[in-house]
Amino acid sequence: MNFLVWAIDNHPGKFIGTAIGSLVGLLFVTLGFWQTLVLVLFATVGFIIGKRQDDHKDISTWLERILNKY
Repeated sequence: MNFLVWAIDNHPGKFIGTAIGSLVGLLFVTLGFWQTLVLVLFATVGFIIGKRQDDHKDISTWLERILNKY
């Protein structure tokens, strides 16, 4: 447990990158490429929408602007 605390404190980027890489690799092996790609896409869109909500920015105007482009 002490190692995890040390790793997060001293090397947060490496730790998070390794964790994300391991998770994506595990998803590739268990779900396959396309299912993993769709999952990552939905997670990214969810993160972006959640971040805008946290920053108190209006989501509806942002979505309208994005959807009106296409």
